[in-house]
Amino acid sequence: MNPRLGLALLMISVLPPASGFAGDDAPSAKDALPSAKDALPSAKDALPSAKDALPSAKDALPSAKDALPSPKSGKDILPIPAPPQGRWIFGAGLSWRNIGAIDFRSGVSNLTIPRLYQPSYTPVPGIGLDTGPGDRAYDNGFMRPDARATRSTHYGYDELDQIQGNTLVFNATGGEREEVDRNTSADATSWHEDRDWVVAPYLKLSYQNDLGNGWSAGPAIHLSFTEINGSRRGLNTILGREERDTFDIAATDFYDITGLDLPREVPYTGAPGIVAPLVPNEPIADRRLLTPTLRSTDVAVWNDSIAESLEVDTWSVSVGAEAVYQYDERFYASVGTGVVLNVASWDATRSDQLLQQINRGAPTVISSTSASNLGSSVLWGFYLQTSGGYRLNENLSLELSLRYDHTEELSGRVGNSSFDVDLSGFSVGLGANYSF
Repeated sequence: MNPRLGLALLMISVLPPASGFAGDDAPSAKDALPSAKDALPSAKDALPSAKDALPSAKDALPSAKDALPSPKSGKDILPIPAPPQGRWIFGAGLSWRNIGAIDFRSGVSNLTIPRLYQPSYTPVPGIGLDTGPGDRAYDNGFMRPDARATRSTHYGYDELDQIQGNTLVFNATGGEREEVDRNTSADATSWHEDRDWVVAPYLKLSYQNDLGNGWSAGPAIHLSFTEINGSRRGLNTILGREERDTFDIAATDFYDITGLDLPREVPYTGAPGIVAPLVPNEPIADRRLLTPTLRSTDVAVWNDSIAESLEVDTWSVSVGAEAVYQYDERFYASVGTGVVLNVASWDATRSDQLLQQINRGAPTVISSTSASNLGSSVLWGFYLQTSGGYRLNENLSLELSLRYDHTEELSGRVGNSSFDVDLSGFSVGLGANYSF
């Protein structure tokens, strides 16, 4: 309000109406006019101070503290989603792999079994053929032709019992006959070596994205090394046996003395041209009797002895995915799968020896051969894995895993042999992981 207008209204309100006369009825100047002190309010009372007339900035505008709700309430604001969290995991350890079944097929050796013995026959010396005239010397007499064509008086005999009816019998020894019996066989063989538990060190690298509710997942790479060995000795693919029987031969010749009366005084020794019974100068044809007597037997035996060995070094690179569930601050479990690339390098050898044994003596090596082959193969497969772990602290954990690998078979050859190796199988691993 205008101060002047306010003052005028105040004066009108305090003055009485103009109906009386001056005197007692009229108020004195003292009463009619208020003092300046009473009529006019002081500046202090008439005008409000700037403090009372205008609200302060503190009262007029709410503070940011009052206008915006405090974040402590949580009910009046929307949460801001945190960006996904991820971590790298590096692991190392040892696994025990049940793999390496080996099947070896050993072909027949190229070694040749010799012929040690040959059959033979040596006639009884001194008596010649069993037909025709001849000068024949026997163990118990002789028969020699004289001037006559078919008969002779030049003969002699030692025993009276050589005269047997119508025949004069002579015996001779010194003949020999060797009979040989030989047989051989050749058959391929094989050997098998079961799976074995082998130590396989491994490395692992994975990245885990936090999916919430205790789950995380991401890619994983595994690298492992496995060594497999197998060998056999004393394998046989060829056998041979020769048996030689040596006989002493005794011969008996018969001479026809039908109608002849031979001298009975023994030993009798005739001469050519004398007066004596004329005996045919050749034995009775086809009557020679040969009597063999076994003198000795020799046996030779042959067999090959094959030694085979195989060494396989396998590097396995696995690429896959892994999901992890965190039970609490300490325990977790995971599952994973993926493909496996196996690079297998192998070294195979085969050596063959031919052994000869005569009459059960010590075997001796009479020939040998050997072969070796180096190779490498790339084999594909897949794996399934499950693990359980315990966290020692924020970064370090221990992990136990069970894994199955399925891989193509490794095949190769060495010499006359071929082989297959099964690289599939289960493995149990124990290692440590570091998260960062």
